[in-house]
Amino acid sequence: MQAVLLMIILLSVLTGCSRATMNAQIAESIGTLGMYENNEPVETPKMKAQREIQEQKEAAEEELTGHLERAARLAASYDYEAALAELNEISEEHAEDDRVISARIEYQRLSGQMEGYGGDIAHLSVKSLIVDTERAFDDDDMAYYYNYWALTTEEFKAILQSLYDRGYVLMDVHESVVEVQNEDGTTSFAVNTPAVPEGKIPMVLSFTEANYYDYQEGDGFSGRMVLDDNGNVMNEYTDASGQTLVGAYDVVPIVDEFVEEHPDFSLRGAKGIISVTGYEGVFGYGIETGGSTIAAIADRLKETGWQIACQGFSDNTMESDMDVSELEDDLDAWSNKIGSLVGDTDLLIYPYGEEVTAGTDRQALLLEKGYQFFFSIWTTADFIEVQPDYVRQTRRTLDGYDLYMYADYLTDFFDADEILDDTRPAFE
Repeated sequence: MQAVLLMIILLSVLTGCSRATMNAQIAESIGTLGMYENNEPVETPKMKAQREIQEQKEAAEEELTGHLERAARLAASYDYEAALAELNEISEEHAEDDRVISARIEYQRLSGQMEGYGGDIAHLSVKSLIVDTERAFDDDDMAYYYNYWALTTEEFKAILQSLYDRGYVLMDVHESVVEVQNEDGTTSFAVNTPAVPEGKIPMVLSFTEANYYDYQEGDGFSGRMVLDDNGNVMNEYTDASGQTLVGAYDVVPIVDEFVEEHPDFSLRGAKGIISVTGYEGVFGYGIETGGSTIAAIADRLKETGWQIACQGFSDNTMESDMDVSELEDDLDAWSNKIGSLVGDTDLLIYPYGEEVTAGTDRQALLLEKGYQFFFSIWTTADFIEVQPDYVRQTRRTLDGYDLYMYADYLTDFFDADEILDDTRPAFE
């Protein structure tokens, strides 16, 4: 290259060509033709100043575009207050940009069209999903139970699509109440009417017992939650050939991907509730050996709109199986061994749906431990009760048995005949 440049310079001097011509020849030979002022082979002070100004403009545009894109994502899930707050973070220099002004006007307009929802709030609840029906519904002892207790991934996807098509949106159960200030300085819960777009119906979704039990191994279920290379929660799944795959093989990533495609299925970023017990670990990891992984997954879940609930440590019923002392030990074990990893929670899903009796020492203990939202089971109807210091809500379990036996009670959400996987065995 150096010899070529010397040859060009020598020929230019001998032939008497201009400096501009010589610069062009040099620039062409080194691949910088048209890149610098007058095709100078080096960056002059003027050129440096121009480059820095251009880089500053590009950085400012990138920052502005980032704010606009984040605001748009928030607005897509009806969080117009947060979207407008994001626009307010834009520097004064760009606050009058036409794009910013247009976005602000649009989000204010849409916010003004929201209306309070005062109807029933349904709570649909699922367990870990079947990926491979051939292995789940084989002839072993567990096939009968899987048929009754679990949905397939395809059934769950079809349910999400039907809910979306019918105008349902996922909501944070905390939006069912508002805290009011009492005259004595304390606060109490009162019924809230969450703001939704016209025609939308808020609902709660839960994924219970996200432990990934050993007995499911080899039966066509995912084995555990993992974080992929992008930091997203996925599932590890071993197929029938023994190949281990990472992807959307269970509730969390399936919902995440659906909301990514349909952000208007999520009300202000909400996804759902994930409950865990202390039985056979958390998210597919041993509590003692997988603590840092459990904590990292929990952090990511909460960052992406999920909430974590206690389902007791032993997974025993809290009314029939334990006295008050045993219940306290059970709650403390959950707090110390699981809550220390996944964070504190005010959500409690009753094991097997069995509630404790109101006004008893058991209920007083639950409230003392910081739980304020309690979820039992009622498959055929929706019910929510707001008391000054707690909320009760029933949840409808969705599994093969409920889709088959209680199809008539689910018609508001989907047509069970269209949802049920035709590879299921007949129900007896």
